[in-house]
Amino acid sequence: MKAALLGYGTVGKGADAVLKGSGVEVSRILARRPRPELGERLTLDMSDVLGDPDISVVAECIGGYEPAHGFLRASLEAGKSVVSSNKQMIARYLRELVSLARERGLSIAFSAAVGGGIPWLVNLVRTAGADRITGLGGVMNGTTNFILNAMQGGGGDFADALAEAQRLGFAEADPSADIDGIDVRAKISISADLAFDVFLDPETVPVLGIRHITAADVANFRELGLVCRLIGRADRTDSGAAVYAEPMLFGAGSAEQSLPGAMNLISLEAERAGRMSFSGPGAGMGPTGSSVALDILDISRGRSAFDAISCQNVIENDTDGVLHRYYARGFSKLPFEAESRTGDAVITGPVSVSAMHAAVSAALEAGDRPFAASLAGR
Repeated sequence: MKAALLGYGTVGKGADAVLKGSGVEVSRILARRPRPELGERLTLDMSDVLGDPDISVVAECIGGYEPAHGFLRASLEAGKSVVSSNKQMIARYLRELVSLARERGLSIAFSAAVGGGIPWLVNLVRTAGADRITGLGGVMNGTTNFILNAMQGGGGDFADALAEAQRLGFAEADPSADIDGIDVRAKISISADLAFDVFLDPETVPVLGIRHITAADVANFRELGLVCRLIGRADRTDSGAAVYAEPMLFGAGSAEQSLPGAMNLISLEAERAGRMSFSGPGAGMGPTGSSVALDILDISRGRSAFDAISCQNVIENDTDGVLHRYYARGFSKLPFEAESRTGDAVITGPVSVSAMHAAVSAALEAGDRPFAASLAGR
């Protein structure tokens, strides 16, 4: 079987390396500029991919919404199955692309979009096919986990930890998608879609990031015996689902508290199987490229796990009924009563996710630099 890669950055190179000798030939690679090392496989024109009847699978590793979305849609319309590592695009266009793939009798797979090399999504789909998943979530972004570990292990400030993450290649020059939680929002949206076999608009998912965390916050966490992680969470509700992303504080004995470096840790809860957790590197050439390659190989063998999904039922996101106690600091006016205080921060009574996220938004508009984190299990 022949396949094409769209993009030859970190992920594309990783997938290409894994597929060598696999029985799948990467016969075309679309790049934005000349790449002499690719020889005759290189093309700068997508029509070369779409017009080649021998190419059965197109794997998109470009990133961004466009032209990635348009390229995958055109590939499906040309009768080619598709693979993607593009979390933001998949989260936005999942319903449309799955529908088109089903109409054409083709496959769409995107294991690498959440968890990098962790076999998270394929096992999520497998479990959902035989069990009723009630909730899922965890640490889905290695960059923020690295930053938080650097701050909480070494006592440095946010700027220093971010600079170190950038120096080591964990963080981009513009880290906004990671530190503002946008990356996690896309990943938890996709995960919820597959777990509950629905489609949830990712723009409806409330998100808080870690941009305004300080060394003083870390000192307060230490005094409380807690560790901060940026998590995504999705729970099944009577009306649909409650899906959100926010910093969360974990106590001693939790797997999240001891999660090292830039690792991910994602769990699901199912009625029959109970709790299952998946941990490992969430990014990088080897892990993510391998996931893309494995999706291509599965399709070549006629057995993609994603062939079982529909994700056509559009649902509303409702976080009004999800209550947490929150650590809150940096609000000139916090509209919630404090149960206790630690340093210059407060611990609130039970507050809904929607209410706290709205309070953070209002504080930012007022010129504050607020930070809020829920307390796990409290």
